[in-house]
Amino acid sequence: MPVEKINNCLNFTFGFIPCRIALAIMAWFGFINLYMTRINVAVIIVAMVKRNVSSDVFAPCLLVEGNSSLDIDPTEESITAEVESTLGPPTNVLPESEADVMDWDETTQGFVLGSFYYGYFLTQIIGGRLSEIYGTKWIFGGCILGGGICALISPFAARLHYGVFIALRVIHGMLQGVSWPSMHACLAQWIPPTERPRFVAIVYFGATLSTAITLPLCGLVIYAHGWPAAFYVTGTLSLLWCLVWFTFMYSYPAQHPRISPQEREYIESALRVSGTSSSQAGGSKHVPWRAMARSVPLWALIIGDFGNNWGIGLFFTQLPTYMKNILGFSIKA
Repeated sequence: MPVEKINNCLNFTFGFIPCRIALAIMAWFGFINLYMTRINVAVIIVAMVKRNVSSDVFAPCLLVEGNSSLDIDPTEESITAEVESTLGPPTNVLPESEADVMDWDETTQGFVLGSFYYGYFLTQIIGGRLSEIYGTKWIFGGCILGGGICALISPFAARLHYGVFIALRVIHGMLQGVSWPSMHACLAQWIPPTERPRFVAIVYFGATLSTAITLPLCGLVIYAHGWPAAFYVTGTLSLLWCLVWFTFMYSYPAQHPRISPQEREYIESALRVSGTSSSQAGGSKHVPWRAMARSVPLWALIIGDFGNNWGIGLFFTQLPTYMKNILGFSIKA
């Protein structure tokens, strides 16, 4: 089938949706998939790691009454028996005969949960520039494609050695570190300034929604099919998204074969008026680094964002473990 005929068919099918709207919808779904593969480990690790209830929940303590004191070690058999008689014996998410679990201590689990962010902060600055050079289609799409592949091979890496799994999570973080900067560059090229606040709110809401979806989704998948399935489901969803993204999305309006002349002219004229137009890679302007370094409001934003991300990261990585080990919630709750 000739290329022109294919484009005519696609125009007939998708012509009623403006290209910038289609881009926003795909970016919204992209952030959902982005965060699915990012925070799935926080839930999965509850099921994939053996847990010693006595050593996890209790610590040695000193009881003092009057002039007397008593050292208590909660790992002693008598204390453990009393705890189990009250709370019941410790249970895994799956029956022991079926559970494919890792024997990782708490320190190792901490490295596993934090390893994503070790790589994530390394590629934050270069993400926007890479998008200007190679295009957001490839940078944003590539980071989600890489995240999906990392999710799919995670069960194999975890079974091989925890060091391999940690290295994979670091690589995953490096790939996804370019996601937000690349989308900033994408919206700057596609969305007129008067529409940008609305589009930014819609697109980035996908990340927030994903956190509400991923935690219960992974819990249900783990309960029904085991922890490896949670990696496979989130990874497969990312690859399916990439198939649509790489087929229909473009980095610049001028490159899009199905954009209407009216929409292209509207976008490009609005960007020219605002002084933010850069129709092709390499059209970037001089960055006032010295003025930025002396800007107090900028540093206030950086510090505030740092604290916000620190809190959110801690919340996402530790909440499922806390709910399971301390509060006693079921993995499917």
